[in-house]
Amino acid sequence: MFLMPYTLRMNLGGWAPASRGSALLSLLHLSDAHVIDTVSPARCEWVELLGKDPRWAPLLHMHRPYEALTHWTLAAHVERARNRGCAPVSQRPFDLAVSTGDNVDNAQQNELQTYLTIMAAGHTCMSAAGGVHQASEELGPGPWPYWCPDASVADRWKPQGYPVVDGFIERVSGPLHSQGFGFPWASLPGNHDLLRQGTALLNPAIEAIAIGSDKTLQRPPGFAPEDALTRFVTDPAAFSSGATRQIDAAPGRAGVDKRHWIASHVAHGAAGLTSEHVQQANADTVIDTEHARIILLDTNHPGGDFQGSVGMSQLRWLEERLEEVDGQRGRFTVICSHHGAASLTNTLGDDPDRRQAQDLVAVLHRHPSVVAWLVGHRHMHHVAPHPGPSGGFWEISTASLIDWPCQTRAVEFLMHPNGLLEIVCTLLDHQAPPSSLAALHLDLAQRFAGADAIRMQGQAADGDVRLLRPCQPQP
Repeated sequence: MFLMPYTLRMNLGGWAPASRGSALLSLLHLSDAHVIDTVSPARCEWVELLGKDPRWAPLLHMHRPYEALTHWTLAAHVERARNRGCAPVSQRPFDLAVSTGDNVDNAQQNELQTYLTIMAAGHTCMSAAGGVHQASEELGPGPWPYWCPDASVADRWKPQGYPVVDGFIERVSGPLHSQGFGFPWASLPGNHDLLRQGTALLNPAIEAIAIGSDKTLQRPPGFAPEDALTRFVTDPAAFSSGATRQIDAAPGRAGVDKRHWIASHVAHGAAGLTSEHVQQANADTVIDTEHARIILLDTNHPGGDFQGSVGMSQLRWLEERLEEVDGQRGRFTVICSHHGAASLTNTLGDDPDRRQAQDLVAVLHRHPSVVAWLVGHRHMHHVAPHPGPSGGFWEISTASLIDWPCQTRAVEFLMHPNGLLEIVCTLLDHQAPPSSLAALHLDLAQRFAGADAIRMQGQAADGDVRLLRPCQPQP
């Protein structure tokens, strides 16, 4: 039987199906691609070098050895989805690919343009020339503190098993052509899409640094804030002061606000967003199919910081959209957001209009049409039941593309007789050739994850799973 490798979960009730059921919806879920401009002066990679100190740990990660490869990995997954085009179990063509945020890393216009070009089709490139992968004399004698693929450079990473890669900068900086998904796609903003390093609001000081030519490679002299996270939220420019390298200035490194983010998605044909969303600077939207409503919810906190929240007006809008589906027999709802129940915890600014996870979950529990909630943010595979008075729903967290295990997830909704809904989840690798840049990224990501790879991969019940949810009373 094709379902033997899958873990069957009946936490919300149900019974073992006797057949495959009828496919009503097929989604491809991807998250946290973190397309990165590794040369940006608005990045402060030096924080990573202090990561073992608990005072700096809340800001991690600021540097990964494989960051210059992220757009190549996204492109490999898009190519695989285009070539396959169907969900693995039902063989139903994908109705939609949905990315649940952190599509880029540093809220920059050039990062966003590269991401959208890969999703929608076109030619792009992201240069790594001038970034930390290139060693020089600025930091004095001793091993280079960042991974340098050049065989002639002694760094702190090669002794840990990181490889020499000939022509690395030229290869990763080269042109990339994407044919796009070839079927509808959508994305919603995560904290890294709208906040510098996913944490700090845009402000004139950090914007001037971002588009300029002065890049900081080490901690500014005497800089030792008592609370590094709070200082970064309020004053990110302080982390990038005291230039140690000159690079080419680039206006494309300017920050992205929400209206620009939405308008760029509309221009590239993303599903669910229109000129009205641009005018209102509102990324909350719905995408309707024959059998389902997919609701995209922006959970970014207006005061900054990386954890999320929702507004009271959003909850009222959500309630109305769910009531519309509750009254349509045979239809169901899938919620998509960047932050899930474990990360909707942001109370920065103590704004009474902002609410956390318990209020959003309470709304979802009032509507029997809600069967699944797709989220990202935590960079790990995890599947959790939320039992409730209206039948409950499954929260499905898919790991990031930037970090191990660098996978997407097919999510298929199958209806069985007697009102049993089955959600079949399958983890997907890009399967790029071993000599490719995407394959190199995967290898380096596993090395970097180390012992944490087990947590990020999740258990068997978080991966290839069959999730049951009765939509009508059980027989």
